[in-house]
Amino acid sequence: MSGAGCVAYGDCNTEGVDGYAGALWAALVADAWGLRLTNCGHTMSTTRELRRYAEFFPPADYSLALIQYGLVDAWLTFRGAPYVLYYPDNPWRRFLRKWVKKIKKRARRFRLHERLGSVEQVPLPEYLAHIRQVVTSAPDTLFVLVATAPNRDESRNPHIRRYNAALETLARELDNAVYADAYEAIWAQRDRTLMADGTHLTEAGHRLLADRVIRALRQRQQAA
Repeated sequence: MSGAGCVAYGDCNTEGVDGYAGALWAALVADAWGLRLTNCGHTMSTTRELRRYAEFFPPADYSLALIQYGLVDAWLTFRGAPYVLYYPDNPWRRFLRKWVKKIKKRARRFRLHERLGSVEQVPLPEYLAHIRQVVTSAPDTLFVLVATAPNRDESRNPHIRRYNAALETLARELDNAVYADAYEAIWAQRDRTLMADGTHLTEAGHRLLADRVIRALRQRQQAA
């Protein structure tokens, strides 16, 4: 694989959490294939931001694209909760997000999840539709759809697994996509691969995830 480089779309585990100075999984993948990386990772982002990033950094301009979302998409919130995009960002959106955080804090206090019902931040059909639209927009680009890592807050993992299973099915339906999954391997080594906050990858976690992505790419190459 050579040519126009690699773009990575994803959340905090693609961008790298504040204070983390180790290797990022997306950079390790790009280096393994000799590609220049454009990292569009953004903390707290979802596939809604993916659609916007794909407009500013079109996947058709790259030979390889990595998509890693689900951590926030699969996060439960109360039905009807407002959402403000993180990208493109501006002062007005930053102001609104502060109010949304206050609303959600009060929602927990007044148990709105129980009164109004709980839903994922980005419902699964919408999540899949965003990814499908981006992948099909660039038929000559190879995409890796990357499973979301598990969380030490085990109540979140059934939802993460559900999104991962749907992502794997989607990858099989798309001619220019492969699926890479390190969920079980990360969980089995969680004391090494997940930070104490339970969400973010350690350097060992980044390297393990990169290994699984590289493995998926090599299997695709061998099957071609």
